[in-house]
Amino acid sequence: MPFANYASDRFPNFDLKSFLSEKNIEFKIHDSDDHREYAICCPECSNRGEPRNDTKYRLWINSKNGMFYCYNCDWTGPLPRFIQAIEGVDYEKAIRILRGELLDPLEHLHITLDAGSKGWYEEVIQPDQIELKELEFPFGYRLIEGPHPYLEKRGIPWEFAMNNEWGISDVGYCKGRLIVPTFMEDKMVFWQARATWDGYKKDFKKVLNPKGVSARSVLYNYDTAKKFETIVLTEGFVDAAKVGDNAMATNGKNLHPQQVEWLRKTNAKEIIIMWDADSWEDAKYFRTGPKKGKIKRQASILEAADMLKVFFKVRLVKLPGGIDPGKLPFKHSVFNKLISKAQSF
Repeated sequence: MPFANYASDRFPNFDLKSFLSEKNIEFKIHDSDDHREYAICCPECSNRGEPRNDTKYRLWINSKNGMFYCYNCDWTGPLPRFIQAIEGVDYEKAIRILRGELLDPLEHLHITLDAGSKGWYEEVIQPDQIELKELEFPFGYRLIEGPHPYLEKRGIPWEFAMNNEWGISDVGYCKGRLIVPTFMEDKMVFWQARATWDGYKKDFKKVLNPKGVSARSVLYNYDTAKKFETIVLTEGFVDAAKVGDNAMATNGKNLHPQQVEWLRKTNAKEIIIMWDADSWEDAKYFRTGPKKGKIKRQASILEAADMLKVFFKVRLVKLPGGIDPGKLPFKHSVFNKLISKAQSF
């Protein structure tokens, strides 16, 4: 049985083993039950504060999910970020390399003949073929059709919730939770079931997601916001609802390359990132092993801006007083003021 391979699924023209060999990068192969991992000497250790270069093959690349991680300096990320570092290119060129468009450009040319039989070439950039699987609502879902205590607490009009098919469940796995669907290309492709009671942090999960679908691969309110030339990115669906029709939620304070691909398919010319205040802080991670301890990484909002600036004008909103958009009034003029003061990146 062949090993599952992220590169083969998303980037059929790219072969990781061949790429490493062509770059004269020595590697070791480790096979598990369902996938293969490649171990190499991390090229970033010395750049990230380690006293010496890695010589013990501590960076592992997972062929199943396309993620890499260095067990020495904690450098981590998706496959495009690895290609960026090795090739010294921006995000767009890294994606093109993964698609094979820079390795064999003639393969991606359409030949058109005019009436005089003179040939000319038109370059065609093939977008990723991202499959969207349509889901069903969780068992017990029913549409909110009137005032609800949780919506009142969060300042969301129930009419807005009903029009966007927000629901509630009285039975089953999602009992007592607010259920918010995500529609992309006219399909319901994701939902979140959020706890509406106090004390969930001790005994219950705050949010339940459908099995087999990553929150990082979708964007809430995509179908509504994609027609705008300025799109505001927030962390959660409540934040996006508060901001307005041109807001999308990334389902967290990190941006995934697949979400960048979705944004490229919109009408957007400008992206404004309005994440919570803590997204501006250097992320802290605890490293285990002989060098255990806390380390820092670049703030997540700056990493997201780096990914987006290749394709869009990018501006960042730093919210005052450590608040998040979800605590501000519903579609209030305060959002226009914040956007007008957004910092260009």
